[in-house]
Amino acid sequence: MPDYIIYIIGGLFAGIATGLIGLSAATIIAPLFATVLGMDPYIAIGIALASDVFASALSSVHYIKNKNIHLKSAIIMAVTVVIFTIGASYFSKDTNPQNHGIIINVFVAVLGLRFLVYPLKENDNARIFQFTKSKFIASLFWGAIIGITSGYLGAGGGLSMLALLTMVLGYDLKSAVGTSVFIMTFTAFVGATTHIALEGTIWIALAVTSIAAMVGANLSAKYANKINQRTLNYVIGSMLFVFGVTLSLIYIF
Repeated sequence: MPDYIIYIIGGLFAGIATGLIGLSAATIIAPLFATVLGMDPYIAIGIALASDVFASALSSVHYIKNKNIHLKSAIIMAVTVVIFTIGASYFSKDTNPQNHGIIINVFVAVLGLRFLVYPLKENDNARIFQFTKSKFIASLFWGAIIGITSGYLGAGGGLSMLALLTMVLGYDLKSAVGTSVFIMTFTAFVGATTHIALEGTIWIALAVTSIAAMVGANLSAKYANKINQRTLNYVIGSMLFVFGVTLSLIYIF
C-alpha cells in the first residue's frame, strides 16, 4: 500500500477522533506511522503534532460558535501544559526508537480501556467552580504530567485535559471538550515545532496528513453534539484498544 494512503487514513481517523471527543490526533497518527511505515517514532510524533495543530484549530472553531470554550479557570493548566510539552519534546529525542514505538502503542491501548471502563458522561449539574488554592495546585501538578506525556509520546494530552477539566475543575462535558481542543492547538504547535527543529520532518507526509486531519475534524466536530455520549465512549474506546493492541503485536513480531 502506498505511503500516501496511510497518510490519508491516519489523518482522517485522527481528525474524526479530535472533533468527536477532543482526543489528540497524535494518538492515532504517531503509532500508525511508526509501526506500519517504519518511520522514526520521533519524526512520526512531530508530524502527528503538526497535524494536531490543524485538526484542533478547526474543531475549536465549531466549539467557539457554540460557546463551549471557557479558558478562565483553565489558564494555569494550559500554560503549564505548554511549558512542560516543550521540555519533554526536547528530552525525548534521545529515547531509543524501538522503545519509543512500543510505548506509544501500549499507551493507545490503555487510552481505549479508559473510555470503556470509565466512560465520560454528561453532568447536567456541573459548573465551572470558583478557582481555589487546591485547584491551582492540581492545575500545576496535572498540567506538568499532561505536558510531559504530550511532548514525550505526542499523545494523550487531549484526553488527560478532558479528565482534569471535568473531574477537578468542574466543567461540563461539552465545555471540557471544547476547551481541551482549544488548548491542544497551542500544545501541539510548540511540540511540533520542537520536534521538527531538532530532527526535521517528511514534508509530504506532514502536508497530506494535516489536510486529511482537517477534513476529518471538520466533519466530526459538526455532529459531535448530536451523538449519544455513551455510544461515543464505547465506539472510540473499542477502536483505540483494538488499534493499540494490533500495532503492539505487529511491532513486537
